[in-house]
Amino acid sequence: MNRRLLLATVAVALLALTAGCVGGGGPDEERLNEDATYNWSAQQDVSIDIANAGSLTSDAEFKAVYDVSGREELELYRSGITSDRPLRISAIKFRGENGTFVNGTDLDIERTDERLVVSLPSEDGKLAFTSETDPKELRLPAYIEGSYRVALPPDHSTEDFLLGHVSPRSGHRTETVDGRVNIVWSDVSSPVFLKYYVDRDRYFFYGLVVSLGLVALGGYFHFNRQIRKLKEMRKEHGLELDPEDDDGKQPPPGMG
Repeated sequence: MNRRLLLATVAVALLALTAGCVGGGGPDEERLNEDATYNWSAQQDVSIDIANAGSLTSDAEFKAVYDVSGREELELYRSGITSDRPLRISAIKFRGENGTFVNGTDLDIERTDERLVVSLPSEDGKLAFTSETDPKELRLPAYIEGSYRVALPPDHSTEDFLLGHVSPRSGHRTETVDGRVNIVWSDVSSPVFLKYYVDRDRYFFYGLVVSLGLVALGGYFHFNRQIRKLKEMRKEHGLELDPEDDDGKQPPPGMG
């Protein structure tokens, strides 16, 4: 009886623990109502401003503005290995063509297992939000197709072929605006993936590569020197057999 009671208690506890992880549930209202300043005058269909690059202990933060004209809703998500998951956002705002704003929880937002679905109050306007991504990376699905502009954090670049990456690779150009590198595409229909770095990262990386190369080279010469010493010792003790004297009939040195 006690065993049955224990099993029932554990089952109820697991059900309560997983209840918040399964199914829909609404987004964080406090985060949605946060305030943020966005660039509503961007010419591209999608404008993304990476405010900071993040660090070992914190994620990078970016602000995104989407031209959602002609749409009734926008689905926001991140692509996972086996499934998608809703994008975690804050400070969401909609700006209509007439300049009116609808902010935060005044918008109709539904969270499902895989999507954050934002119903748009008008078919003409722009939707903006703030979100987070891995440090020194930006990886986003193409929620809408069209022209894109991504502003990297100050003093960051993607040019180094080992430390940087730009995808889609074709059709993009690089501009410098107010001292910041901007990656611009005229047409995007596939996920955007950027890896960027600051100059000190490049100095550290290549300095580390050179240092490891010198250590490996030193180890190689040390090993060769030890092998030569070993051969000389074998010759001194008569253990080194000259190949020209080896007719295959003599036993190994020290065994005769």
